[in-house]
Amino acid sequence: MKSGNNILGFILFIFIGIPIFILFLPIMVVLYPFHLYKRIRFEKKYTEFLYENNGMNFFCYNNRKNSKNYIEKSIIPNLTEQVEIVYLNGKKVESKQKSIFISEALFKLKKYNRFPHLMKIRNGKLIDKSINNPFYNVLNLNKDKTSLLTKINLFFELNEIENGA
Repeated sequence: MKSGNNILGFILFIFIGIPIFILFLPIMVVLYPFHLYKRIRFEKKYTEFLYENNGMNFFCYNNRKNSKNYIEKSIIPNLTEQVEIVYLNGKKVESKQKSIFISEALFKLKKYNRFPHLMKIRNGKLIDKSINNPFYNVLNLNKDKTSLLTKINLFFELNEIENGA
């Protein structure tokens, strides 16, 4: 019985799937260059964003219930004015910067290991670091936040591009 279903599925694929693919192939061939051009144009604007915002620092966190309140009451007030806050409210990015560029930066994180996360822009490059483990050590184990704040400040103070990022 199962092999009969497999054969029927294969026959349907041959007689329906392949003709539909052949019908849409010319449309895809025509539309792909437009998509590619749009992506190249966006990448150019994103690169300009990185150079225009050289030296910027970002503290990124999300709406995870067990950490949001602590971050807003105990971490953010202790950050310097040079650190911009990026809040991910579900899939919506809340930031003073254009959300399309911040979303792209978040998408391109190289050292992502959950939030909270730090980002900085140096010499046209995005450098990032997850502080998830140190943060949750402070939150869950009731450790002193001074060590975490020192790690955050040290990350932003180092101006060179680390590890070829």
